[in-house]
Amino acid sequence: MLHNEINKHIAAAMKSRDANRLYVLKMIKAKFLEFQTSKGFNPDEFNEAKEISLIQKMEKSWNEEAELFDKAGRDTSELKARLAILSEYLPKEPELGDIVAMIKESGIEPQMKNMRAILAHVQAQCPAATGKLVSQALKQLQ
Repeated sequence: MLHNEINKHIAAAMKSRDANRLYVLKMIKAKFLEFQTSKGFNPDEFNEAKEISLIQKMEKSWNEEAELFDKAGRDTSELKARLAILSEYLPKEPELGDIVAMIKESGIEPQMKNMRAILAHVQAQCPAATGKLVSQALKQLQ
């Protein structure tokens, strides 16, 4: 799983003295540990799809922070460099056509009331698929 890869990359970043990469990797690891030590944690829930979901949340948060820094006229070069490193650990977002095909093959009626089941089916095949993208594909099918 991804957390094993992150641990190896932390060691490599420490050896190469890459402070920016080390910071990002430690933040990812901290997010994973936070999830694992949360109340009601179920080890069966911690899979690669959940790891990707946690990293996507970090990316969204950091993007919002970068926008706020831009509006305030602050330097965002370091934050953008960290975002670039973070994006290396996210799979490429699927195309809308691919998601439409996954929805069609699922056998689930393509309606918004079935969004939860459709999202679960699509994310099982492609963990990088976001709810927003699946929603757009559903609207295209209706």
